Amino acid sequence: MAELEVLQSEKRNASQQKIRRARRACDFCHRRSIRCRPSERVPSQCQNCEDYNERCSIERPVKKRGVRPVVTPPSPEAIAAANSIGNHTQASQTWHAPHAIPQALVIDLAEIYFEIVYPIFPLFHQPTTLRRIARGEHHTNCAFSAAIMAMCALSSARARDGAVLSAQWDLSSLTEPSSESFFAMAKILLEGAAETNDVNYLRACALLSIVAIQYGQPRVARRYLGLYHTATEEDALHDESHWPKGIGVVETEERRRLYWSMYTLDVFMAIVFGGVVRSREAQANVLYPRALDDNLISNEGYAQPTSTTMVLDDAFPIADEADPARQCWVHGWNFTTDLYRILEHVIDHFRRRRPEPRLNTHIDAIFGRDYAPGSAVLDAVLNMYQTLPTRFKQTPLASEATDHRLNFQTANIAATIQLVRMMLFAAEDATVEQRCCVASELLQAFSDIPVIYLRAISSPLLHHLAGIGTLLGSVFDKGLPESSYQHIRAVLSSMARLLADLEVNLYCTAGASIRVQSLINRIDEFIRSQRQVMEHNRERGLEAEQNTVSTLTYANPDSPLFLLPSELLEDWSWAFDFAQSGT
Repeated sequence: MAELEVLQSEKRNASQQKIRRARRACDFCHRRSIRCRPSERVPSQCQNCEDYNERCSIERPVKKRGVRPVVTPPSPEAIAAANSIGNHTQASQTWHAPHAIPQALVIDLAEIYFEIVYPIFPLFHQPTTLRRIARGEHHTNCAFSAAIMAMCALSSARARDGAVLSAQWDLSSLTEPSSESFFAMAKILLEGAAETNDVNYLRACALLSIVAIQYGQPRVARRYLGLYHTATEEDALHDESHWPKGIGVVETEERRRLYWSMYTLDVFMAIVFGGVVRSREAQANVLYPRALDDNLISNEGYAQPTSTTMVLDDAFPIADEADPARQCWVHGWNFTTDLYRILEHVIDHFRRRRPEPRLNTHIDAIFGRDYAPGSAVLDAVLNMYQTLPTRFKQTPLASEATDHRLNFQTANIAATIQLVRMMLFAAEDATVEQRCCVASELLQAFSDIPVIYLRAISSPLLHHLAGIGTLLGSVFDKGLPESSYQHIRAVLSSMARLLADLEVNLYCTAGASIRVQSLINRIDEFIRSQRQVMEHNRERGLEAEQNTVSTLTYANPDSPLFLLPSELLEDWSWAFDFAQSGT
């Protein structure tokens, strides 16, 4: 009997040993699918790790065992509730940013954006955007993350150039990651957000295009501007009636600012870099943004400013200087948009008159070529400017963000008006004196603006000046008397001095002033050499024959027209190609 009990006890113990779970294999043995046996000499290691002198550890996660729970299909009510959440919430639940950028750095770069970029490209509603960044939504929303990374790329590039208004920033702390790193991140995120096609995707395309201009890469800028236009055309977003329903007041204003910002950029690039205007103002059905500061705009509606003269409609009323709508910086921003709408038509007229071959058919006779004279257009522009509040014609010392934004509008309006004048004269074959007069007035207008704002506008302003220089160079095609060249030379010298002030610390346009000054010196040397030839011929009593005149770079001594050689004309284009780095 006792022996039977002993046998049963041994059998029970053996059974318990059999069902005991085996020791987990270490990571080294698990990766190689080999048996993991404890070491006889070192209990804390397995025999294989001891033999191969490997660290014996078990750090891989433990997988759940057992039967998986049965998942019941959701009810129709649950499906409807999930669908009602929308794409924004779904994206925030299923996506996480692959890059961990310090939150403090993102906030700093966002604040720099609202300080120096926002007055010209107000693509975001400031309170809403800063709140979303503080909540970390750029970590969980792919499209929003792409827009914020593009914003950081632009702010970082401007900070690298020293184009900030406040001395509070420690620019050395904003150098890593570099602007190019942010650009690369935004580029990758943009590809992942392509299917969303929401306002953040559009903003990311817009910002990357602006960053490319900052880098001096017009081809890349056109690429992202093209992506923006493609997304806009897919959903017919040039018409507000096609915008998503229920987007709220804030996003409505953001979309209006975005649309007209990219319209002005489109016209700007067509003038400065060549190309076509893809967004035509006559086809747009998008209202101008309200002339209100962001703190007066929320999804609850538009807040009423303190003055009772404020009229909250979509058209600007004719009001006195005290009207808050006319004193808000957005009013000046909308005025600049008006100027670019005029520029679009001036470009059309300019290109119809160019000497290059173009398609002429009977269609031209059907619609005619009626165009308002340049003098009438200029009178209308100057009358518009006269009705602007005085604040948009001054740049007083500023310490508050509101005053800085008003000063930005003053600088932008002054530059754009002179660009309109120059394009009008170029379209109607204005004289050299007229073009020089306009260019001189432009440079004088810039000299009246504190250089801090001109530097904050950064590279786009240099490309603006490049456009002026290119238009001046076009007068050399038919030859100029020396007196006319002296007018142009004075303008170029002033431009070189202005460029020297503006390009301090600029990363992508270094040496612009040196190239312009070098061009001036080369033309001076050429004219001196031609003058010596003319005096030598005059002393010898030689008269140029008809076939000789065609080969010389001047006409007869009674009317000396200096024709620049082809290499100097090519160098003229090179000197004003500010989309290059270094000298």
